[in-house]
Amino acid sequence: MKSECDVKSSAEKVPACGSRHIQVTLMFFLTFVAYTMRYSISIAIVAMTQNSTTTNYNVPTYNWTNKNIVLSSFYWGYVIPQVFMGVAIRRYGTKRILSVSMTINCLSCIFTPLVVFKFGSYGMMALRALQGLAQGSIVPALYNVLAHWVPPSERSFLGAYGWSGSMLGLILAMPITGFLCSASWGWPSSFYFNGAIGFVWLVPWILLAADTPYNDKFISEAEKIYITSSFDPKEEIQHKGTPWKAILTSLPFLGITLSQFGSNWGDNISLTEMPFYISKILKYDIEANGIISALPFVASLILGFAYGYVADAIVNKKLMTLGMCRKMFVAISCLGPAVCLISLSFLPESATVLSCLMMILHQSFSAAYYGGISMNYMDISPNYCAILVSITNAICTICDIVVPLLVQVVITDETDKGQWQIIFLMAAAMYIFAAIAYIFLGSVETQSWDYADNLKSSPEKKNSECNFDENKI
Repeated sequence: MKSECDVKSSAEKVPACGSRHIQVTLMFFLTFVAYTMRYSISIAIVAMTQNSTTTNYNVPTYNWTNKNIVLSSFYWGYVIPQVFMGVAIRRYGTKRILSVSMTINCLSCIFTPLVVFKFGSYGMMALRALQGLAQGSIVPALYNVLAHWVPPSERSFLGAYGWSGSMLGLILAMPITGFLCSASWGWPSSFYFNGAIGFVWLVPWILLAADTPYNDKFISEAEKIYITSSFDPKEEIQHKGTPWKAILTSLPFLGITLSQFGSNWGDNISLTEMPFYISKILKYDIEANGIISALPFVASLILGFAYGYVADAIVNKKLMTLGMCRKMFVAISCLGPAVCLISLSFLPESATVLSCLMMILHQSFSAAYYGGISMNYMDISPNYCAILVSITNAICTICDIVVPLLVQVVITDETDKGQWQIIFLMAAAMYIFAAIAYIFLGSVETQSWDYADNLKSSPEKKNSECNFDENKI
């Protein structure tokens, strides 16, 4: 271990923008590319089906009655790798896993038009499921990078930065997809575009990414000491196994999972169903639809940074305990969107401006997630956060599968405002459930099982504990 003087000296020399920022920036662009691939389909499928506004009449359109099943098919594959992906990342490293995953995603995008031409909606479902399978590594990988590269005092802000790429992806994906689909190239060009930007991202990833500060060729010694000395020494000892029973019976982890499940249910409405609502109820054309669908995520991108900065400032200046800070941000991220969806459900169809405002406020409040649950995995388990995220992601993927299917069952007429009201009120109820679950069960204390192996297997640790007790006496 480094002495206190070494740590202070290193902290003074550490670059304000160093290797840790490069790693998080790579994750920023990863989430940008991945979410562009994932959610541009919400606009593209409008152009792929009947009454498309494309100016190229050689581009085929389809009379699909299973659009919501196509939308949910991504998550059929996404749910499969979740639990074991966290284990795989711990074993093989983030760099290898993501290199393979994104190559599969890029090729799937590029071949989508050909597969749809040949096999229709069923071919589309198969490719979307394959993309979901490959993207199952992204969320646990991001948390693994944050856990190994970012000191706790910087995690809320840099975590928000890494995740905000997903918001930028959503912001640009929808208007760009709307533009490409309405242009002479038609909807196939949106899939070629997604595949191309994915391959562009892979180049700097392969050249610059590193799993930890210890195997980064470009990091300075001062920054390496600054990062590694900020972690609990217990975190640096490798664990031989995973305490599955302790994880699965942990109440703080249950609180995170239930809250994430409820908020994911509501967020899914914004991500996949709002373009249909904007088209069928608010009566906007596809280009305007793409812009309006993106506006809530512009607000989320900007406020995500603000929430992350404020959360770090509150804790670092000791204005509030970390636990209270996390719960406050969870309440904002869940109860705010609930109020917006309830309001939206009762607004008349003619209130287009107010409806759009509610959509923007919905995502504005939801962005408080970055100061709340988003970082809580690393609070309770720095060692196993990738596995915790994988488990929660697997459970929450149920929302991503069920919500589009439920919408298809409930909304038999997409122009019926009353049917949309049912969906919005259900989502609001899930947000309220999410807030209650975390407020009662959430915690920021590092759980004993996070370093249980260390206490049992590390002679050095046992000796240090004995020495500590003797000095105390």
